[in-house]
Amino acid sequence: MNFQKNLLLSLLVFFLFSCSDGPEELEPLVVELTASTETPNYSESFELSWSSNASQCYASGGYWSGERPTTGSEEITLKRGGQFIYILECRRNNEFKNQAVEISVNKTPANHFIFSTDVDPLADPMFVVDVPDNQEAKVTAYARGDFNDDFLGDIFLALQFNEDGRHVNTRYFQLTGGAFPVFAEIEADNCKGSGDVTMLDINRDSFDDVIVTSFDSMTAAGNVCIFSGSETGLALNNELVANDTDLDFNNANVKLVTLVDRNADSLPDLYLLTSTGEYWVLVNAEDGPAFEKAETVVDLINDYTITGGTVVDFDGDANLDIVMAGYDESENGVFVAVPRFDSTNDWDDISVVANAPLAKIITGLDFDGDPAADLLVIGDQSPSNMFEPVPTTTFRIYEQGDINILDNETDILFSEQGSVSLNRNLFITDYDIDIDGGDFLFDVNKTASAFASFVLGIKDTIVNEEEETVTYEINTISDVEMELGDIFGQDSQLIFLDTDLDFDLDILVAENHADNNVAFYLRLNESND
Repeated sequence: MNFQKNLLLSLLVFFLFSCSDGPEELEPLVVELTASTETPNYSESFELSWSSNASQCYASGGYWSGERPTTGSEEITLKRGGQFIYILECRRNNEFKNQAVEISVNKTPANHFIFSTDVDPLADPMFVVDVPDNQEAKVTAYARGDFNDDFLGDIFLALQFNEDGRHVNTRYFQLTGGAFPVFAEIEADNCKGSGDVTMLDINRDSFDDVIVTSFDSMTAAGNVCIFSGSETGLALNNELVANDTDLDFNNANVKLVTLVDRNADSLPDLYLLTSTGEYWVLVNAEDGPAFEKAETVVDLINDYTITGGTVVDFDGDANLDIVMAGYDESENGVFVAVPRFDSTNDWDDISVVANAPLAKIITGLDFDGDPAADLLVIGDQSPSNMFEPVPTTTFRIYEQGDINILDNETDILFSEQGSVSLNRNLFITDYDIDIDGGDFLFDVNKTASAFASFVLGIKDTIVNEEEETVTYEINTISDVEMELGDIFGQDSQLIFLDTDLDFDLDILVAENHADNNVAFYLRLNESND
């Protein structure tokens, strides 16, 4: 009886389930995300709109994150250029779906240089340097680094004083970056080096150090000085590097200072060439940094005044050579290439290239992304200095060919060419953060017919999809062409740095002020604010 009753109940349940329509099917999960425009201009607002039949949604990408309602809209304003991906991901139970939209923000060169003009910076400068009436002062060299290991951008600079065309004194200053940048003088009474500043953590203590020397064309004494970094910034410390050689810091006659990896340990070592020999400082030496003189004869280099140098593969043999620019006693430009093998420079097999530009900047760079070396050269129509500038006539990129790096050349036109003198303190920086290998920034040494304060060289990539080729070019624009307005004095020097790490370029300005003084002030860039 029980068996029959159980069977009857089972059949009844089966019958009821068979006759029912079952659970209602859910609609497919839908996520929709759109933008009012996908190509806004800098600082132009656009609206994101979205809807979904999910239970939860989350936003990510492009300064947009966190939980969002399943339906809504939001107005967004971007002050960064480039591409931004906005993603909305939604879920229902264990089902997920997302939708993305790409926004391309057009940020022009002028949009990268926005400075407040509400306050006159000369009314309250950071520092004022008194200059004697019979002298003039210019910032002749500087270096960017982190001298107090706080991960913020700092600046070290040399201010040279001339009287009747002669170098008579040098004073040194540092700007430590941060929310409240501090500008201060560094005591260094016995130092006069001012032509070249090399930044290197020479004792591997995580603080950047600075080596200051004079140009080969200068005759000032005291032309090698060492400043060591610390938690409080830089201080003169000529004892930082042991020196048991004949190198006389007070009369070294330095021709070139550059960084070379001498012992192939992937660390840059300090290379110093004088009229009498070569000196090295290995930064990873077991007993600490010390000057070491190489057993080489360098007499041939004394036939030339050296104006710059770099380390690059000159002859295409996969070895990095030392390549220098300079001129002979008749002021004819030359390139001098010293081949390197292992840890030795071969002065018996050097190459001298005549009829070269009168270069004041020579540096290796990756211009076109291929394995071959490239060389950037900037030169004037005659030998010059910042106190007596002459127009810059050469802005050229050399590329490696069958014989050497000078085989192929590309000349670049720039604003006010033939009138402006580009400053030798070149700044290679990816100013627009488009990951293209770097752009160029030049302060302008003022001449009577020059109006620009700085010149920007923008590296552009040209893609030909039909021919499947990629080429590169440099396009230049000045602050005058950007129509930035009169934000810098006519007699001023500009030093670019990102002092607050907000990914735009601030400017430390040195401007000739009342009573023959030099006033330093900071122009904070507001383009990314």
